[in-house]
Amino acid sequence: MISGKFALPLRVNIFQTMKIKLFLTFDHELPLGGLRTTYHKALFEPTQRVLDTADRLGVKVTLFTDILCACRYREWDYVQFYAPYIQQLHDAIRTGHDVQLHIHPHWLTTGYAGGTFLPSTDFAPADFKDNASFGGIEGIIKLSVDRLNEICLAADAAYRCVACRAGGYNIYPETKAIFDALYRAGIRYDSSMARGYYFKSSLSEIDFRRLPSKPNWTVDPSNLHVAYSGDGILEIPIATIPKTPFELPTRFKQKRYAHRAVENRGHMIHSDEGIDLASKIRMLFAARMLSFDNHTLSPDYLLRIFRYQISRYKKSGEVMMSLISHPKGMGEYSFELMEKFISAIRKSYPDVEFATFTRLHNR
Repeated sequence: MISGKFALPLRVNIFQTMKIKLFLTFDHELPLGGLRTTYHKALFEPTQRVLDTADRLGVKVTLFTDILCACRYREWDYVQFYAPYIQQLHDAIRTGHDVQLHIHPHWLTTGYAGGTFLPSTDFAPADFKDNASFGGIEGIIKLSVDRLNEICLAADAAYRCVACRAGGYNIYPETKAIFDALYRAGIRYDSSMARGYYFKSSLSEIDFRRLPSKPNWTVDPSNLHVAYSGDGILEIPIATIPKTPFELPTRFKQKRYAHRAVENRGHMIHSDEGIDLASKIRMLFAARMLSFDNHTLSPDYLLRIFRYQISRYKKSGEVMMSLISHPKGMGEYSFELMEKFISAIRKSYPDVEFATFTRLHNR
């Protein structure tokens, strides 16, 4: 048996020789299926609390902002949504936080009537590959990057959009077209992948069960299962941990910890209508992501996910990983998780860098 005196130096030797960068990322978006409340309660207020909490804890975060939503609301509701949206991004940048690209292309064909939006089912970039009205996949990505650069340059003349998270993690099908277009538009980092994650709905299917066995890798758009050896987009994946067969099923956890759940601020856009049994089983055993907006997780469990990630790649010189959360899904318990997790990381791993994509790119 390894004694406590021997175990501690062993752990220190492993982790003190690694460079660990943790990206605290938040998908800055409305509920995609429709609102149950106001824009401020669904998005702007919880996002402001994320920024205030991060400032108080002395860390910087990245907002992956749903830019095509803003493009449509510039036409639909400039005063109530677009103006405060712009202000929030400017405030985030001016206080040292990062803003990067999140693309939900369904907004381009979403309708608006009676003061609310009517979501389209054109959910993935691949749904627009033959849509000449928007220039196909390349046109959508160029529009998104150009608009985000235009907005953020008004807050910081040195700003550049360099990182992306695909809406709904939809980087395929048409993966090569998507990544080639992202690279041509100036994107150099992606954080859409989560090892071991699987999801299927009536709108899309995501399968990250086979990814390169590296902490970070250059994406090969022709084959996501291997790393690319040339220039391209560097993947900084969302940290995950495999589920064990001994875990309490999620539906029971949701019931047990219902008191932690945030108020229902909007409607889901996904449904499980017509989903086959095999896919449902794959989702049941999909890996768990490192996140503050899952009210069934504890601070200790989040720390387990983090430790699993760095233990898996302990022979690597550097590990970069993302935490993903959504302000629209964050309530009191989420912010408790945020504070406790960041404090625990600082205590156990004082050399961890809370990184941003802009800072990484400018080095």
